[in-house]
Amino acid sequence: MLQGKRNTRWPTAALGAVLALVGITLLATAVHAADSPRELVERSADRVLAILNSGASEDVKVKRLQQVAYETIDFDTVSRLVLAKSWKDFSAEQRRSFEEAFKQALTLNYSRRIGQFGREKVAILSDRVEPDGDVTVYSKVVGGKTEDLKVNYRLRQREDRWYVIDVIVEGVSIVSSYRTQFQEIVHQGGPDRLLVELREKNASGTGLGPEEASKKSS
Repeated sequence: MLQGKRNTRWPTAALGAVLALVGITLLATAVHAADSPRELVERSADRVLAILNSGASEDVKVKRLQQVAYETIDFDTVSRLVLAKSWKDFSAEQRRSFEEAFKQALTLNYSRRIGQFGREKVAILSDRVEPDGDVTVYSKVVGGKTEDLKVNYRLRQREDRWYVIDVIVEGVSIVSSYRTQFQEIVHQGGPDRLLVELREKNASGTGLGPEEASKKSS
């Protein structure tokens, strides 16, 4: 019942997730060691919105955001998180292949939704230090074409810099959603099956979104 309720939220929440995950792509840009997680989210959200609301074509926006994403997201950490216990089943080469395929799938899926944005704004609400040292920054996406959405960023420090490692949209973790789907695929066909499915999605130009994991598990 809870899963069914969550699925009905995805058509709207996915828009907030797009903004949230595209926002990740810029969080490590021009980072200063003294910046707090809250300052990084606030400053980077402004930069993301400037691109999304610019007069550039969608293709230009996609290229700008993807280029920065490939340079700044800590895909190693995110890959380990989404594979979770399945990580041990991947060889070193399969891990490298997965990270590259997942990186492409993630950016393809969200970049193709850019045209759904209006004039959104991000309001930073608060932040909290987690027991493991991570920091959660709480925000709300307001205005534009969607209803207000609660978007929380989970950040982890590495080498004196903060990076986003998860985004939670209306209580739904993007990492957890991918993890559910990926573990099911690995259980059915092993690492090679997951790599094949990711590559097929990438070849089609659609990528793979966490809303598909929610639908599949319902």
